[in-house]
Amino acid sequence: MATYLEMANSPLLYGLVMAGLGFVALLCVIFYRKTYKRAIELGFSKETLKAIQKNTLSLTVVPSFSIVIGLITLSTVIGTPWAWFRLSVVGAVTYELIAAQMATAALGFTEMTAAMSSDGATFGAVMFVMSMGIIAGIIINAFIGKSLTTSMAKAGGKKGGFGPIMNGCFMLALMGVMLPFQAFNGLAYIMVMVTSALITLLIGVIMQKTGWKWLGEFSMAFTLILGMASALLWTAIF
Repeated sequence: MATYLEMANSPLLYGLVMAGLGFVALLCVIFYRKTYKRAIELGFSKETLKAIQKNTLSLTVVPSFSIVIGLITLSTVIGTPWAWFRLSVVGAVTYELIAAQMATAALGFTEMTAAMSSDGATFGAVMFVMSMGIIAGIIINAFIGKSLTTSMAKAGGKKGGFGPIMNGCFMLALMGVMLPFQAFNGLAYIMVMVTSALITLLIGVIMQKTGWKWLGEFSMAFTLILGMASALLWTAIF
């Protein structure tokens, strides 16, 4: 039987991931051509569409920096192809590692490194949990996404302040659930989370004081890099 790492970096998984990403890329091209053609029919000039394309490109490339950092981090735990697929299509850095840790903890492993030395069945379980855990959001969004967005916009009024507050409440609730789980992993884990939270808060303060809104695009990347650096310090201390 294949080991955890052999399955996580197997040629078969690489091929399946590339096929999936190729399909998604094809859909993007099809939808781009359809929307471009429709925009011309509605009277938009080609110069306006080119300007939109340039702005969209910059807004896409800059935030992807944090995703690349997350890919490097995640690939050491679940292999390069699965991390590549998750962060390219349907996943998020903030979700993937927590889901993988919860899956391995349920299987009786105290550390992800211990799970990585096991057999391929463990990796299969990790893939299953990560996939099933996030698919619910996609299904729910397909049915109530539009009505939910409209309701939140109406509740927020003209200023639209309700949406960000609601999202913040959900994030705090998520942290309330995850913090006890991380506490069982030791004090070093807790200190890394606290350090990452303080880094994010500091970036927010700097943005508020200086007006550097562009800094928000790199918030995730800075937090990941400095959080990982702090992990070395806290692990050595505790």
